[in-house]
Amino acid sequence: MNQPLPEPSLSAKSSLQPSLAERARRVTQSVPQAVACRRTAAHIWGLHVLSLDTAEDDWPVELIAPGHLAIPGCVTHVTTLPADDITEHEGVRLTTQERTALDCVRWLPRMEAVAALDQFLRRGVDLEALWHQSTSWHQRDALSLADRGAGSPRESWLRVILVDGGLPRPTTQIRVPLADDRFAYLDLGWPDFQVAVEYDGQQHHTSSADQLHDERRRAELRGLGWRIIAVRRDIFPGQTADLLHQVADTLIQQGWQPGARQTTRILARIRAARRRRS
Repeated sequence: MNQPLPEPSLSAKSSLQPSLAERARRVTQSVPQAVACRRTAAHIWGLHVLSLDTAEDDWPVELIAPGHLAIPGCVTHVTTLPADDITEHEGVRLTTQERTALDCVRWLPRMEAVAALDQFLRRGVDLEALWHQSTSWHQRDALSLADRGAGSPRESWLRVILVDGGLPRPTTQIRVPLADDRFAYLDLGWPDFQVAVEYDGQQHHTSSADQLHDERRRAELRGLGWRIIAVRRDIFPGQTADLLHQVADTLIQQGWQPGARQTTRILARIRAARRRRS
């Protein structure tokens, strides 16, 4: 006769770390003054915002509270929130999407802040409303770069690198007609010059079938006069200088004519990126 499986011990149970959302739910339900915020709140809203170097299990629950809370596995930011900035989602008391977006702009590194904004815009957050609530040049600078057309956080990073590098701001999700009533959608680029930059992420571009499909699609686009620059995930951060150089040269070959001041700025950004790499 089969014996029933033993119940896991307390130590075994404790080793099964609950999700970040579950930990935030437990804390905010047991501590009335605690509100999940920043990356924790953005993660619960469904965004990809956690650091690539930190697993979700290891990410602390970020909280806002009127006083310091000494809770294991939590980080408390002491401040008082207006009631309009607090809501509940999936059983967690957290900052509203608008307040979370502004907090990400204020506290996250620039590229990550823009990537979070892009995701919030795709969820329907009003950029104009965020602009009216922003209180600093730093926040408005990030808001000015936001674009709901970005398909992934790394596409957002890529756009920031190109703009900060002195290049014209690219258009996202460029629709290009192909034969037989088909269309290609390019990640970002400059339609006037038929130059596009596409991010080949690991998730969708690693299999041989994916690579063959990409090559056939890009060959068809090249036949229409497009220049496609494919970017792999290892471009961040070590190869940004080479990327800026390649994109600027391609745009010029396709008819772009930057002025002397813009050329000087691009060259300065390329040199600075190479110094950082070395």
